Amino acid sequence: MQIINIINFVRAVEPRTNDDSFLPLTLKEELKLCADYGFPSTVLLQYDALIRPEYIDIIKKYGENAEIGLWFEIVEPLAAACGISWRGRFAWDWHSDVGFLVGYTPEQRIKLIDAAFEKFKEIFGYYPSVAGSWHIDAFSLKYMSEKYHIVASCNCKDQCGTDGYTM
Repeated sequence: MQIINIINFVRAVEPRTNDDSFLPLTLKEELKLCADYGFPSTVLLQYDALIRPEYIDIIKKYGENAEIGLWFEIVEPLAAACGISWRGRFAWDWHSDVGFLVGYTPEQRIKLIDAAFEKFKEIFGYYPSVAGSWHIDAFSLKYMSEKYHIVASCNCKDQCGTDGYTM
């Protein structure tokens, strides 16, 4: 027996290209393919996608069988929602000291996590039970587990020289 779950992390901005208009279509096609082939899937929304209605509309239309959660790369709109000065080069910056929870103080991490979970609940009516990122520090993961009772988290185990860092 083989167990599979496809994780689609969803960003609403892609500064490494001049055109990120393909991102909503990518989500739609991923959800349709998972449904067509009966693959279980999880959609993890980065905050910038969470606050954009076109992404929520796609999930509501095509994500009937998908688990929905949060993707923790920090983006400018999330920092702004928390009153934290944005230090990134773009609205989403993939460098660890800006784009991930580890780049923020524990107090700031709590604000960022709370803002994302509250926005998710505002939109979907419940807190997500899953969260992921390329890497989540132990403090943040413990906080999400204890306060929001997440039951699963994903991260990247190996990455060599991609996106400005190696894990």
